[in-house]
This record gives sequence, structure tokens and C-alpha cells, in this order.
Amino acid sequence: MNDEINNPSVDESSESTKKGIPKGVIIAFILFDLVVIVPLILFFVFVPTNKIKDLKKGHVEVVVTKKGEDYSVDYKIVDKKPKNWVSIKEMDYTAIHAIVISEDWAFYDHSGYDVHQIKEAAEEVIEGERTRGASTISQQLVKNLFLSPEKEISRKVKELGISVYMERNLSKEKILETYLNVIEFGPGIYGIKAAAKHYFNKSPKELNAKEGAFLAMLLPNPKKNSQSFRDKELTPFAQKRVDTILKKMSVAKYLREDQVEKLKKKTFHFQKEKKVDPNAGKMKIYEKRDLTGKSIEAANKRDDSLRLEENPEFDEDAIIEDMSGFESEFSVE
Repeated sequence: MNDEINNPSVDESSESTKKGIPKGVIIAFILFDLVVIVPLILFFVFVPTNKIKDLKKGHVEVVVTKKGEDYSVDYKIVDKKPKNWVSIKEMDYTAIHAIVISEDWAFYDHSGYDVHQIKEAAEEVIEGERTRGASTISQQLVKNLFLSPEKEISRKVKELGISVYMERNLSKEKILETYLNVIEFGPGIYGIKAAAKHYFNKSPKELNAKEGAFLAMLLPNPKKNSQSFRDKELTPFAQKRVDTILKKMSVAKYLREDQVEKLKKKTFHFQKEKKVDPNAGKMKIYEKRDLTGKSIEAANKRDDSLRLEENPEFDEDAIIEDMSGFESEFSVE
């Protein structure tokens, strides 16, 4: 009896067993498997090492084929620079970093994967919530170039392993340049050069930060999110997303706060001009009317046919008659 009282660890152990393995431990195991074990096992099987080495000095040609209302795309690594390919130096710095901030805040700091994003995604899976993508720019590029679009765990594992290898063999500039030249920005619109031309009739170098934020807003569902362009007016989602990206750019020191506020006031060229009511803000003058509904002003309007003669003749007897009546009534005698 005393042993049970003096040995509370028995109850604690039992309670711990009932609760199961702590969530933190589960997350740690998931992270370790995803980041270390699985990529090492699958490295020699799935990583297209030769293609990545070819990409180091080459480019990607995007072949778009239209099938009815849909488009299919094929990516080919080539030596010769495709006509729609633009280098990082031929793109506006703030515009492309609006996309970086939106898609992969830690792009310049990670090695192909973002542990923080993976952790949050793992927590959502455990809690039964909708799974977030948690894909870095490197992972998105790997998916487009080397893998199928199916959302399966096996594909995500391959994507992670290939991303790590690609980060070790290609510079950040090369990865970002390739990504911006192959990413989809709308139905049949691939690459930042085609997107800048389609949405703004500009070259990538002529874009500004807000236009870059608009292109970032299109991702990752450009077919749906390009509705704003088709309707010539930003949807509430698009407006909020563009403003949020600009705000993040000020936090990341790509823009000053005063630049952000100035950009927010700018409108895109494709937006419909809002018609201004010239009477807006003015007090409306209502016409006075009598009980019959007729305008009092109109009723009181001078009628020239009823004007007096210049030398009117008065009936003196009528005046005397009226005055005499008053006099008799108010006589004090």
C-alpha cells in the first residue's frame, strides 16, 4: 500500500501510455525520415543526375501544345538558349523578388527544403487538417521538370531528394532563373517573358514590384487566379493577396514602406476606369411643389400677360367704400 503511494511513477507511466507518443516526437521522426533517411535511400534510384548536370550549362525549352480548351506542356533541356528565355539580369529585381517572397521566403537560406514549412505541414496532417504544399522554389522546379503532377507521398519524397541534389550542383541564381522561365502564369502562358507581355505588354525588365506581385498572386493556380485579368478588375482575393505580398516585401527590405503605400495606390492598366459622378459630394436641390404636385416655382413664375399698365387708373370710389366700412366699424364715438 505504502509502496504504491510512494511510487507515483507507476501511475505516471500508465497515464503516459494512455496518451501515446507525444506529438513532438512524431513530428521529429517524420522530419528525420523526410530530410535524411528517405532521400539517401532513394538517391541513386530516382535522382536524374545527368539531366541536372546538363541543366547547369544549358536551358529549358518549353513546348506548349493546345488540345481543345486545354494545354499540355513538355520540358526539354537544351544547349541553345530558347527565344523566350531571359536571364536574371534581364528581369526587374523587385518584380522577381515579389515572386520569391510569395512562393519561398527562405529561398536564399535553405538547401532545397524548408524545415519550418515541413514541420507545419506535418502538424496539419497529424491534426487532420488540409495539407499545405510546403514546396520550395527548388521543389517546384523539380516537379515541373522531372516528375508527374500527382499529389502522392512517393512523389513528394522523390521531389525532396532531387531538390537537395540540385541545390548542391546548381547556383541559386541558376535555379531561380530556370524557375522563372518555365513556371505557368496562365492558360498556355509559360515563363515570365510571356507573362509580362500577356498581362502588361512589357518586357520582364520593365515590370515594377506591384506587377511582380500580381504575377506572384497567380501562383499556384494561374488558371483560376487570372480571373481578375479576364474581368478587368481585381477580385477581393487578388487585391488582398497583392497588398500582402507588397507588405512582405517591405518586411524583407526589398521595398521601403513609403514605396509600398505608393504602389498600393497605383492601378493596373487593364483595370476598368471607375466613372466619377460629377455631382458626387454636391448637395442636391429638390424642387418645391404644392399639394397638387405642381412646381411652386413654376406657379409663381411671372406671366407677362398679367402685368400692370404703366399708368393704371384706380377706382377711387371703391377705395373710399372699403375705407368707410372700416371707419364705421372701429369708430370711437
